[in-house]
Amino acid sequence: MTRTDGAPLLQAENFSGGFAGADGRIVPVLNGVSFTVEAGSFFAIVGESGSGKSLTALAAMGVLPPGFHHTGGAIRFDGTDLLSLDEASLRKIRGSQISIVFQDARAALNPVFTVGRQIMDVCRMHQKISPKEAREKAEHMLEMVRVPEPKRRMKQYPHEFSGGMAQRALLAMALICQPRLLILDEPTTGLDVTIQADIIDLIIDIRATSKMTTCLITHDLGIVAETCDRVAVMQNGTVCELDSCEHILTAPSHPYTRQLIANSQLEELS
Repeated sequence: MTRTDGAPLLQAENFSGGFAGADGRIVPVLNGVSFTVEAGSFFAIVGESGSGKSLTALAAMGVLPPGFHHTGGAIRFDGTDLLSLDEASLRKIRGSQISIVFQDARAALNPVFTVGRQIMDVCRMHQKISPKEAREKAEHMLEMVRVPEPKRRMKQYPHEFSGGMAQRALLAMALICQPRLLILDEPTTGLDVTIQADIIDLIIDIRATSKMTTCLITHDLGIVAETCDRVAVMQNGTVCELDSCEHILTAPSHPYTRQLIANSQLEELS
């Protein structure tokens, strides 16, 4: 049920956890992570590799890696703590209410099934429609994410897709059930610069049309500047700065944020 009390769609409340060390003690990797994502907003979580941003995204999907121990706090979606739900309840939310696009599209797609079959399966898992209807929706979604010849591409396997095309297919899969929250985990990593620009333009266009709440996980502040409303900066498993995108990029208050911006500017000049 959708809440109407003005509460944020996604909220991390002092979320903490870690992995067990050799001595059995929990080694913290997330420490009191807190932020809110308002409905309809484009939110970003930025930080270097190992900052905890992708682990936080997995928590929002209820798919934390084996061995992770939740030690405190909550991840709430529409007011419900996702970590309190059993697997059956989480399956009803994943794909239909919350979808994620991972950075390695080839690894995320199953190599033994056609791309069309995989998109159709996600659709039919959450919607009571016929195979014919699912096929039509999948073809339409591939067309929407600008995959050429969608009818032919439906019959192809992931290895027949380029990296950029595979990322588009994964985006189609994530969007087919019209989720309320779309999480993009480093969606342009490993792609050529021109393909990266195409993917970002596509995401911006989809956002402009659907107004879908979006959470972008990235280390690329250039992408953040183009797309986002608010930004959480993560360092060593904690949020060190949280503010509007404009304020973060023009008047950052934390030394780590200033260093990220300086590094990003150096990359642009190189």
